[in-house]
Amino acid sequence: MRIIGKKSRWLIVVLAAALTLGAGITSMASGSVKIRFENPSKSNWTEEITIPKVTINYSEESPEWSKEPEEWTPGKKVTATFTLSGTYARKDCSVYGGELISVNASDDETVIKASYVPVVKLASPESAGWSDANKTRASWKKVPYASKYQVRLYKGGEEWVKTITSTATSVDLIEYMKDGESYYYEVKAIPKDTKEEKYMKESDYVMSDDSVTQELGDTSGRWSQYQEGKKYRENDGSYMSNGWKMIVGKWYYFNQNGYAVTGWQAVDNKWYYFDKEACMLTGWQQVNGIWYYLNPNGDMATGWIQPEPGKWYYLNGDGSMVVNTVIDGVYTVDGSGLWIQ
Repeated sequence: MRIIGKKSRWLIVVLAAALTLGAGITSMASGSVKIRFENPSKSNWTEEITIPKVTINYSEESPEWSKEPEEWTPGKKVTATFTLSGTYARKDCSVYGGELISVNASDDETVIKASYVPVVKLASPESAGWSDANKTRASWKKVPYASKYQVRLYKGGEEWVKTITSTATSVDLIEYMKDGESYYYEVKAIPKDTKEEKYMKESDYVMSDDSVTQELGDTSGRWSQYQEGKKYRENDGSYMSNGWKMIVGKWYYFNQNGYAVTGWQAVDNKWYYFDKEACMLTGWQQVNGIWYYLNPNGDMATGWIQPEPGKWYYLNGDGSMVVNTVIDGVYTVDGSGLWIQ
C-alpha cells in the first residue's frame, strides 16, 4: 500500500477545491441579462416608424431582426434575436419595452429571442378639400396605417360648429351647414381605439384648402316618393309645384302636379337635363351614347363652346356634340369633338 505524504495530501485538497470551484462557475450564468428596447417619449415620435435603441445591460447592441425595419408595420410584433457567449437560463433574462420569447443555451452560447412592437406618429392627411360640386362633402387622401379620422367644422372666422369622427376618407357635412354661411374644416388621423393608442400617435390637424360659402336653399322640408315620382313637402306642409327650387344645394324643377321632373325638360324655351333623382345636371353629360354640354346654369349649349381655355367644341342645334367632321368647310374636329387647330 502506497503511503501519501503530508505535502501530497495538501496538493490533492487544493486540486479538489479548484475543481469544485471551477464546476460552480461553469454551471452558473455570468450574471443576469437585461434587454431594453428604448423609444423616445411619445411626444417625440416621428411620422416614420421608430427604430428603438437596443441595449443589453446598458451596452448598445444590434440584434438580428425578423424583418427589415422598412418592412415593419406599427402594432405588428417583430422578433429580435441575440446571440451571447455564456450559458443563461430563462430566469436570468428580463426584457423592458418588449416581451421575452425564448432562451436556448448550448455549447457555452445562448440564443435569446424577444419581441418588439413598432410605434409611429400618423402623418397629416393630404389634399383636404371638397369632393362634390356643392362643396358639402369633406374629403382627403388616406393616411398610411390610419383607419380613423377626426374632422372639426368651423363657420365664419373661427366659430366651431361640429366635431365628427369617420373611418372613411370623406364625410358629408351638409346637415351641419346653413345657407349663406362660410365654412372650412380641419382634419387629422387618429388611433381607432385604446389598443392602437399604445403604438400610434395622432397626426397634426391640417386645414381644408379653401373656405366655402354655402348656397343650399331649402334644407327643412321632406321628400315623399310616389308611383309617379317624388314630391317635396315644405316646412309649412305645402308641396312645391310648377317651378324651380334649390334643395340642399341642388336644383330641381317641379311640374304643375308637384312632381320633380327627370330627363330632358324644356323650361322657358331652354332645355335642361335632370338625372333619375331629379337633380339638374351641368357640364358634360352623355345621354344615350351622345355627348351634350350643359352650361353652369343648367341650360343646354349649342354652337361653338370653350368649356376650358384653348379647347373648342361644336354642338348641333339639338345639343349633340359633332365628331370627326369639318365645320363650315374650315374647322376640323376630331373623334373627341375637339377642334384641331
